[in-house]
Amino acid sequence: MIIDGHAHACGDYLTSETIIKKLNESNADKVILVPGELDSKKTYALPDLARIFPQKNVTKFFNIITKMVIRLTGAVKHIQKGNDYVFELARKIPQRVIQFFWVTKDISDIHQTLEEKYNNLKFKGLKLHQCWERFSIESNYFMNTADWAEKKGLPVFIHLGSDKDVIKLIEYKKNHPNFVLIIGHLFGLELFSEEKFIFDNIYFDVSTYQVTSDERVMKAINRFGAEKIILGSDTPYGKDNLKKNIERIDRLSISQGEKDSILGLNMKNLLGF
Repeated sequence: MIIDGHAHACGDYLTSETIIKKLNESNADKVILVPGELDSKKTYALPDLARIFPQKNVTKFFNIITKMVIRLTGAVKHIQKGNDYVFELARKIPQRVIQFFWVTKDISDIHQTLEEKYNNLKFKGLKLHQCWERFSIESNYFMNTADWAEKKGLPVFIHLGSDKDVIKLIEYKKNHPNFVLIIGHLFGLELFSEEKFIFDNIYFDVSTYQVTSDERVMKAINRFGAEKIILGSDTPYGKDNLKKNIERIDRLSISQGEKDSILGLNMKNLLGF
């Protein structure tokens, strides 16, 4: 089983027809979708900075660009409408699309709203993004979201903004062993790796292809085990990223069982389907 563990409902994944086409091209079974740029067919070509700086966390560079673009476009105001759009895609092709719900700061009562949305949408996880919306790990917004997710046993995919945020998240996670986390784009991998603490319920996403080098993917596998690594594309940010990331996992010097885990079995087991 192959699962694209992180992508947005735009670009190649804008419609049910294009989703099926793109998944079939890569022999993938399912995709985890969150909102993206509403109604946008655009796919972005990204420079392969991971190849140029294989040991660096080059997501930091893309974070700067992302923050600037989001401020200019105001795209964050469309996220809740995007959540409804992802639900419609999941309803049309439930065998191919799995919804994660993007939680935004404009939600006044996190617990009540998430409970209502969960009952209606039946999403399988949550998404937080510190570049689209600036927030602290110590904020009520984050802690209330994390608390609700932990009680539900749902994973939270987080795109972190800085090393300081990684350090704060590590401390939070130490006190919440049952909180299930997916760290986007291997952000802060080196800081997590330095910890002697044994992390339960934490996973590392290897999207985007141009951001996560083979070297850092192997570093994550060697430190945390293949069972903690999640395939992703981050579509539409990077062209043909699902195909490229599948090919990358296939060429790594690890066992076929480890490859199968990363390509889809880890997400399958995490979500319990």
